[in-house]
Amino acid sequence: MIDQDQAREYKIIMTNRETALIEGVENVESFDEEEILLETKMGLLILKGQGMHVVQLNLENGVLMVEGYCKSLEFSDEKNTRGIRNKSKGLLQRILK
Repeated sequence: MIDQDQAREYKIIMTNRETALIEGVENVESFDEEEILLETKMGLLILKGQGMHVVQLNLENGVLMVEGYCKSLEFSDEKNTRGIRNKSKGLLQRILK
């Protein structure tokens, strides 16, 4: 029998740097129009760009769809955000300002 984590693939499909479909997402750590920080099946992923927004999020299926202009994708094998959080704005920090 196949474990649910094994059945879920890790995949990124980007079209014209304007839309991205990401499979294998476990959690969205933070997001704003310039940066989205994701915990994925294979580590952390940071999407940077302009006018970025989440169109669809289904954590049960591990699927995220993003629209906006993507300037870069940054990968990390780390599974937590301790080192990465210093680079990005925390969601709670942005809310409390």
